[in-house]
Amino acid sequence: MTRTLYTLLLWLLWPAFALAGWRRCLKARRLGVRLPHCFKSRWGWTPPQWRSGGIWLHAVSVGESRSIFPLLQALRDRYPHLPITVTNGSVQGALQVQQHSPVAVQNSLIPYDYPFAMRRFLKRLQPKLVVIVETELWPNLYILCQRQQIPLVLINARLKNKSFRAYQRWGQPLVGQTLQCLQLIGAQFPIDAQRFKALGAPAERVRVLGNIKSDLTIPETLPHQAHQLRAHLGKRFIWCAGSTHDGEEAQLWQAHQHLLQSHPDALLVLAPRHADRFQEVATWLTKHRIPYSRRSHQAYPAPTDRVWLIDTMGELLLFYAVSDVAFVGGTLVPFGGHNILEPAALNKPVLSGPHYGNLEALYEAMLACGGVEILQTPQALGARLTQLADSPGIREQAGERAQQCFNRLQGALARTLKAINHYL
Repeated sequence: MTRTLYTLLLWLLWPAFALAGWRRCLKARRLGVRLPHCFKSRWGWTPPQWRSGGIWLHAVSVGESRSIFPLLQALRDRYPHLPITVTNGSVQGALQVQQHSPVAVQNSLIPYDYPFAMRRFLKRLQPKLVVIVETELWPNLYILCQRQQIPLVLINARLKNKSFRAYQRWGQPLVGQTLQCLQLIGAQFPIDAQRFKALGAPAERVRVLGNIKSDLTIPETLPHQAHQLRAHLGKRFIWCAGSTHDGEEAQLWQAHQHLLQSHPDALLVLAPRHADRFQEVATWLTKHRIPYSRRSHQAYPAPTDRVWLIDTMGELLLFYAVSDVAFVGGTLVPFGGHNILEPAALNKPVLSGPHYGNLEALYEAMLACGGVEILQTPQALGARLTQLADSPGIREQAGERAQQCFNRLQGALARTLKAINHYL
């Protein structure tokens, strides 16, 4: 595919993009996300009060947005005079930025990759540096940055095997031309670097910098908050299933039923990935007559509750800290996994299902040092939970292994800052 054909396809899909943009803005309003000029932002318009001449970072969704918080703080400390703009590809990502960013930023949804929209956005922002997080390839944005001599870097860059094969088969030569516009590709792992080079990225611009999610900063108040919450929950065995997807809750309940046979007071802390599924999961729990409570309705679950539904945003780290064991969702269904580093950083045994293709390099690194355990079925998960509940010593050893693996992966933030400092 060529860039001309790519842009032509964008124009043919204009009605679909316009409808999707309108729906996302309605969703943002429903969730209380403050996105001035929301629909107009998809076409390159920005609020008039925005400052120009700063740093633009793009993080598509929730995980990417949360991963850049330490970077945002470091950039603000180093360059206090520069405005920082963060764009997102999803409303949930924008919600994370607005509720939890450690510094003040200018925030909107990213414009669609039409030349006129990206040209308008760049003209308004006049950024000194554009930073793209993970694997967002926008051909028209990239070529415009190159033509306008705006430094463009890709950080925390990863490329799963499925995407790599698809780009090889369908994306060339467009992908190769797009990657050549980058001044730097900071890959998470060596396998990611190899794949970017194979797709046409200049070898001298590809460096393995690591995963900035491994430089997670634990809030100073978290241990105290977790201790207080745990005191209210008592000595019951608690496991947290974080970032769950459609089809996983039923399997997690099967595993929990196995656990309840020997630990009848055990509590499953259930945290769906997306806010628009909170009511869906609550309805499912009610339909199946499962005793549960909702975090938004009461501060603590009742002693008779078997499930605590976390229908709030931004608290997952707290519930990992409170729990005895962590399960990371998006892995019992073929989604591809989520961040396993957060519970590992908290010294928790980390469990996962078999579907982790989105984060295969990270998983392989953690598997190699025993930092995560893969359970193929709900039955196997239930059996492992029972074993961990029965044996505090085994549980402690598993948590220590996870934390040691996490510690080995740290340092990516410092390396990334050093690399991009050259362009500022």
